[in-house]
Amino acid sequence: MMNMLTSNRKGVLRNCPICEKLFSDTGIGVCQKCYDKMRNYETQINEFVKTHPHCTVKDIVRQTKIPLRFATNMINKGQFVAGGKISYPCSRCGKAITSGLYCGSCMAKVHEATITAKKLEAERRVKDEQERIKRKYLQKKESGLNILKILRGEK
Repeated sequence: MMNMLTSNRKGVLRNCPICEKLFSDTGIGVCQKCYDKMRNYETQINEFVKTHPHCTVKDIVRQTKIPLRFATNMINKGQFVAGGKISYPCSRCGKAITSGLYCGSCMAKVHEATITAKKLEAERRVKDEQERIKRKYLQKKESGLNILKILRGEK
């Protein structure tokens, strides 16, 4: 079975989201140079986490000099082979968390906001349907009146 990097798949020309250079994307999503750099970052972070299992994302960035955005993204995806707990800031409030994007209280607020948004959307749809039915009724009523006017000889 062929590896994705060595397959015969035709690439799609894209700009690398990291360095913005044009490259032929065969499924990796970034150019080869940035892919190699990311793999190197992953190795460095994994080695650091193995030796410092209860570190924070700030510790990782400070000691490895790897960009915060990359380290946080890697942690959020759970890409570590080490068994330690790594803390990083909640995406909403900044509280230290060890998994996911949000802390428990922010996750509850996001869930509540989602429920509210769905409820408002359902109410809007009901209102739109009621307006549609009302317009249809008024059109029928008006057309009925027009027929009576025509029968009476009125314009």
